[in-house]
Parts: sequence; structure tokens; C-alpha cells
Amino acid sequence: MNFRVNFAQSPFVQCSMQLIEELDSGAIERLRKQGGFLLRIYQAEIAKDPTSRATESSRSNVIAMQHTVRQMYGEAVARDVANPITANLGCQA
Repeated sequence: MNFRVNFAQSPFVQCSMQLIEELDSGAIERLRKQGGFLLRIYQAEIAKDPTSRATESSRSNVIAMQHTVRQMYGEAVARDVANPITANLGCQA
């Protein structure tokens, strides 16, 4: 059996390309703010108790956002969103 998929006609590919095209600087800035907010919560929780459930939950939220941005918008946008956040921490993305 041979299966052929025409990715140019695939609704998923078209949808993904539309999402990227519609992603403007305002949307990226909102993603940065949300990521920074989640990271600040995580930092506050880890300072209180590194082994608490709240710390683990806030860490999971940061990771989930990173994965979601990467899946929805791609690696380039994920890096663009993460760079200012990690730069403020003295880290590399």
C-alpha cells in the first residue's frame, strides 16, 4: 500500500501557516508577558520551598506554556518569546 499526502492541501498545514502569519508583534509581546508572569510565580515558589507542590505546579505551568508556544507557532517564535525572559534572568534560552 502506498499512501500519499499532499501537504500543500492539508488543512493542518494551512492552519499552521495562517497562525504564524497572523502572529504579530503584539501577540508575541503578550506571550512574553504571560511567560514572564509564570516564571516570576515559579521563582517566588521555589524561593519559599523548592520541594513543595506549589513549586512543582508552577514549574509545570512554565514548561507547558513553552511546549504549547513551540507546538503552535514553531521553534523560532518559542525562542523569540523566551529570549527576553531568560535574558532578564541571566540565562540562555
